[in-house]
Order: sequence, then C-alpha cells, then structure tokens
Amino acid sequence: MKRLLLVALLLFKWMTYAQTNLIKNGGFEAELSYWRGNDIATISPYDKKTGKNGCTINQYVGEQWKGIDQIIPLPKNTIALELSGWVKSDGVEKGKNEWNTGKFDIEFLSSGEKGIQNESIAAVVGTTPWTFYQKRVYVPDGASKLRIMLALGQTNGTLFFDDIKAIPITQEQLNKFQEEENTKRMAAIEPSKESKVTLFTNGDFENGNTAWRGNASTSNTVTKEGKAALMIQSSTFDWNGIDQIADVPEKATTITISGWLKSEKIQQGKDTWNNGLLNVAFAGNDNQKTGDDQNISFVTGTTDWTFYTKTFPLPSGTKKYRIMVALGFATGTLYADAINVTFN
Repeated sequence: MKRLLLVALLLFKWMTYAQTNLIKNGGFEAELSYWRGNDIATISPYDKKTGKNGCTINQYVGEQWKGIDQIIPLPKNTIALELSGWVKSDGVEKGKNEWNTGKFDIEFLSSGEKGIQNESIAAVVGTTPWTFYQKRVYVPDGASKLRIMLALGQTNGTLFFDDIKAIPITQEQLNKFQEEENTKRMAAIEPSKESKVTLFTNGDFENGNTAWRGNASTSNTVTKEGKAALMIQSSTFDWNGIDQIADVPEKATTITISGWLKSEKIQQGKDTWNNGLLNVAFAGNDNQKTGDDQNISFVTGTTDWTFYTKTFPLPSGTKKYRIMVALGFATGTLYADAINVTFN
C-alpha cells in the first residue's frame, strides 16, 4: 500500500511539474500584477478569451515600442519550453521592418539578465480573431531566466492577450514527446482496401505535392532536374515532412531507393537522427510493420545537390513501403528531387 502511495505521489509530482505555468498571472485574472510596464496596458473584462479578464495594448499614433514584460527564472533541468497563448488584433499596421508587428516574443537571459537568444511566438498584423499560438523552443546554453514580451513593435493598432503560458520540459519529457510524435508520423497507414496496385509516383515533384501526404512546398528556382523540386523549411525543432505509400510488386526481394538532396543551414536536433532525412518503412497486412525503418541518407549543415542510393532486402511479409522526406526535429531547409524506387 505504501509503495502504491509513493508511486501515486511521484506521478502526481511529475504531472504537476509538467503542467506548471512559469508565467505568473498569465491569464490577467489579477489584472496586471507581476507584469512590468503596467501603465502601458489596460485590463478589459470584455475583450478576453478565458476567465474574467484580458489584456489590451493599443497605440494610435507614434509607432513607438509599447508593451509589457515579465522575467522569470527557469527551473533546474529545463531543456525546452512550450510557449502558448491567445492573441487577437485590431488594425495592427505592418511597419517597414519585419518585426514591426503585434508581438508575443520571448528572450532567454543569463543569470545577470544579459540577452542570449530571442524567439517569436506570434507576430500579427491587421485585424484577426482570437487565435491560439503555440511553439516549443529549446533552452540555449547559459540561459537561466526567461523574459516574456507582449507588445506593439513600433507600430500602431490594438492587441489583446489572454492565457499566456510557459511550460517547462525536462530532457526525459522531451524524449517522450518526440517518441510519441515520431511514432504517430512514422507508423504506416492502414493498407488500402481497394484491389488495385498503388505505384510510387511524382518523385520528381513536377506535379507539386501530388501523391504525397503532408505539408511542404516546391521550388521552381532550386532544382536538380526538371522544373521543380521539393522544399521543406522549418525554424522550430518539430517534425516537418511528407510521405508516400505504395505497393510492393509480387515476387520482389529487394528495393532500391535513390534521390538527390540539398541542404541549407540544417541544424541537428537533440538526437543524431534529428536531421534532414530520406527514409523508408515496410509494412504487411493489417498495418503491421515487417521490419525496422531504414535510412537512405541523413543531411545536415549546408550541402550542394548530392546523389544518394541504397538497396535493402525486403523483410518477409512486406506488402507496402513508405517513402519519407523530412526535417526530423531539425531546423533549416531541405531540398529533394528525382526520388526513384526500383525492385529486383
């Protein structure tokens, strides 16, 4: 009984830590307590998303920096933060600089409150309804404090904020999150119930993203062959990629996958496989994997167009294969072109 109670207490402690909001009064229920610059903003019981209050910042002329902020210490062992909040705008003008917008920004600080790294969580212009913004950000080396900034960045208009959160994440929790996200994305989909054979197509991306699942762009300026190439970009350490599932021909024993990849400033994530990648996964009937996922190439940094090819024996019972091109929890830009699949 004591052991069960101890386990329950530990689980409760972990869940409490995982959900702790570091920002004090992020919902403005205590008006502007804990926020600096409280003469800049006002509290409204009408323009709100949750609770009884929301925060409003407005400026009609002058185009000055106008905002509030809060500096908070980072708990020990915090490896990343989940930043989120609700933002609404009314007539926010776009200035001449990229950062002249309505802003929900953060800045990592040293123990002496020297700036280390800035990140934008939300940048809004024009008139927008209440919109939820969320972003996971890694804590840079040397950071021990966090500054939250809600502001009009030298522009005019009206901003509304509510339910601002900064949730700390440990390395153990981050590994768990990434494993869960990767499992969801890398798992093969349920095989088609249709009898027709599905072939791998549009590996040259001349038809845009046709036949591929996921969100990505095509480039008509950076290409290896033809008029188009795949382009995947990310400024956050999340999974960003596309995939395509096709059938394995009868009596095939090996699969050869090839393609051209090019990278620009790809920064590796926490794990060695968090790079630009070209992968293949195998599945049989009933959506069951028949073997380990295989990598054709990992790319990082900045590289010119490079040709990659690998041949794999098909695991027993394989009926389908899945080609994946992605930035796997890495940042930067990945290009791909002329992806081809053959069998023997």
